[in-house]
Amino acid sequence: MRPGASALVARDPNCHLFRLAYRPPYDWHAVLAFLEARATPGVESVEARHYRRTIRLDGTSGLIDVYHDEPESALLLEVRFPDPGGLLSIVERVRRTFDLESDPSVIAAHLASDSLLRGPLASHPGIRMPGAWDRFELAVRAVLGQQVSVRGATTIAGRMALMFGSALADDSGLNRLSPTPAQLAAAPLESAGVMPARAHAIRVLARRVCDGTVSLGSCIDGRTAIAALRTVPGIGAWTAEYIAMRAFGEADAFPSGDRVLRRAAGNVTARELDRRADAWRPWRASAVMLLWQQANDERGTPAGPPHAQSGRSN
Repeated sequence: MRPGASALVARDPNCHLFRLAYRPPYDWHAVLAFLEARATPGVESVEARHYRRTIRLDGTSGLIDVYHDEPESALLLEVRFPDPGGLLSIVERVRRTFDLESDPSVIAAHLASDSLLRGPLASHPGIRMPGAWDRFELAVRAVLGQQVSVRGATTIAGRMALMFGSALADDSGLNRLSPTPAQLAAAPLESAGVMPARAHAIRVLARRVCDGTVSLGSCIDGRTAIAALRTVPGIGAWTAEYIAMRAFGEADAFPSGDRVLRRAAGNVTARELDRRADAWRPWRASAVMLLWQQANDERGTPAGPPHAQSGRSN
């Protein structure tokens, strides 16, 4: 097992238990709230401070359950998966999903030089960028979230999982797998409530992933993948940068022109925001999360952009 991850003895012989260490602090509440607002019904759930979801790895399906062990500065991961050979890959993907490689002290020391960020840094020490178990799933969700509320996108994602994803036998309420590119390449997504333009974009993306034109694999450089995504009709700069932040863990990804960020910076123009954000490099994605979180704190809503493209998503 890799450094930062240790196997524990689970009470259930069908369950594998791991402790995944992180560098404290870790804002578990903000991460969990972000994921809860976007949890796809049937695929993901957040309940009693646990994040659970169905997973697929190399054609084999299973379930994971992640929760916080704050005294040990770690997350606990329970895995129900029939092939022990896949456990290392599952652990690695969960670490990326929960941004466990970040060093919050280094990021905070850099960003605190800007007075705009000192308040949210103090309110949310150890904030992380919630990642994604599956990059294609996240890209689809980013397209779904364009111009609709988080709740609306979540509802549609649940319909898509029910109509086009594979069934999973489980009595916990998580009984669907997120649809694969092959399942969506020719799917009548409009019947799930997807607007025609976005349905077309998702089908094009799915076909290009299937034929290799767009690669979202773990060995692909994030910037290369984002450039390929930008060629898909319906995936513009904001959506591509959002995918870079969450699916690829690009620490310096930045959704330029985001309305929430411009408002937080004093109702500046996109160009003025870009100039100010140059000082946040190479941690612009963390600055984005801090400002989104601050905006949502003021509204009393979960972390994340309130509106795709212009500041709300996904």
